[in-house]
Amino acid sequence: MNAASVSNAGRLSLPSFWQRLPRSGRLFFQFWGGVSIVALLGAITLQELSALRRSGAPAVVPPAAGAKATDTRKASDASRQEVARSSPPEAAIAPPPPGVHAIPAPLPALMEAAPDEPGHSLPKIGADGSLPRKVYAAEAPSVPAGNARIAILLDGFGLSEDMSRTAVQDLPSTVSFAIPAYAPPREDLLSGARQSGHEIFLALPMQPSTAPLDDEGPKALGYDHSSAADRKNLEWALSRLNGYVGVTNAFSGLDGDAYAQSPDFRMVSKELDARGLSYLNATPGTSWIGPVVGANAALTFDTSADSAGVDGQLAHLVEMAKSSGSAIGVAGPMRPVLLQRIAEWSRGLAGKGVTLVPVSSLGADPAPISGPSDSVRPVHIESSAPPLVPAPAAVVGQSFHGPSSVTAVPLAAPSPPVFQPSAASPTGGAKAPVAQH
Repeated sequence: MNAASVSNAGRLSLPSFWQRLPRSGRLFFQFWGGVSIVALLGAITLQELSALRRSGAPAVVPPAAGAKATDTRKASDASRQEVARSSPPEAAIAPPPPGVHAIPAPLPALMEAAPDEPGHSLPKIGADGSLPRKVYAAEAPSVPAGNARIAILLDGFGLSEDMSRTAVQDLPSTVSFAIPAYAPPREDLLSGARQSGHEIFLALPMQPSTAPLDDEGPKALGYDHSSAADRKNLEWALSRLNGYVGVTNAFSGLDGDAYAQSPDFRMVSKELDARGLSYLNATPGTSWIGPVVGANAALTFDTSADSAGVDGQLAHLVEMAKSSGSAIGVAGPMRPVLLQRIAEWSRGLAGKGVTLVPVSSLGADPAPISGPSDSVRPVHIESSAPPLVPAPAAVVGQSFHGPSSVTAVPLAAPSPPVFQPSAASPTGGAKAPVAQH
């Protein structure tokens, strides 16, 4: 045997790496290799199962060539039905307690097509004289003799689905809801509110005195707009939903006070009256102009307050109601602590000499005759005295309003004009008003 043969035989007889490993090393590799393969197969299986669950329906096998079109439709219908069965149902609102009177769903007889809003309707007075503000009003409870009446309007209903459902389920039916015109359409929430006896107001976006710092959106009514633009925005807002008692200037914590206190609001007032709606003025210490019937809020809540703060405001509302016989509070935007404290507070009213009633039961008054006229804008008062600052906030009290403020005490009512005999009539036959400041 030559040297080359001996060298080749030596190389062939060398043990492999696996053979050189001790027994414990070979067991180590065998164990963890098997674990890795099992884990990989398990991950692939779980991924496939997860994909099947997310699909929620079995795959539809394409029909063979020449199959009828009806076979495809049947398979598609079966697939949609399987998806519907596998989808979780929407949380249902609990049925109202016994004795609660449901509010009617929107009636076609009280609606008309919106000219510039296809698919939307505007409220109207029925052919038989039925008024939306009465048809959709919540039933007022009987008030014991000597009891004061309190109404609360919850502003911002419909913006948060969870808090809106909580409001329907936890608050008494006498609490009224205001839905902003920009709120997304949620017919299930509206239906649940009506079934639970809650009457609904529409929150109109109006220009506030804090503009442009606070903006109520592109469809807000503005006293510096043209009449045609404001009317178009008004019809857009009124057509956002159906079946409401009236409107309010309360809007997600704002009150649109600049426009609501301007002479331009007279157009809105006439339109609301012509459609059988009511109006809640959410700016305490002021009123509205025009023919529409309604009411003034006495208190706007600071809903960012904690439990003690909300309780204090509710106690003050009770004092105001006892002092004047009735009072309306506006609370918005909605917050969990606000809903919890109102629900708790409402359960203890029986021993306080007050009764909680719907806003509509306190909102059937005509506007005061002494409201501002079309010829005198509140921000431009002419007199011999030095002029006031020409800003809407100078009239309505900017420091008392805003998204996170509370009007604890109503602003003083405007002083009535003092009449003096004019030079043309020394006997007093013709009189001219003298502005008071």
